[in-house]
Amino acid sequence: MTSHSYYKDRLGFDPNEPTYCLCHQVSYGEMIGCDNPDCPIEWFHFACVGLTTKPKGKWFCPKCTQDRKKK
Repeated sequence: MTSHSYYKDRLGFDPNEPTYCLCHQVSYGEMIGCDNPDCPIEWFHFACVGLTTKPKGKWFCPKCTQDRKKK
């Protein structure tokens, strides 16, 4: 068994799976993408950014919202 298989089979996750969001966790549940093309994180879990439904129109993550206010 490779170490990759060990983690996936025994621990329930793939150590090579990319992480997202402010929480640095893997993709799960409802997620939303930041509309800033230069956002360093890009994807966020609804719960981590206080969303329960998808907002209408463009959505910017907390960091990008703050950066936009500075301009």
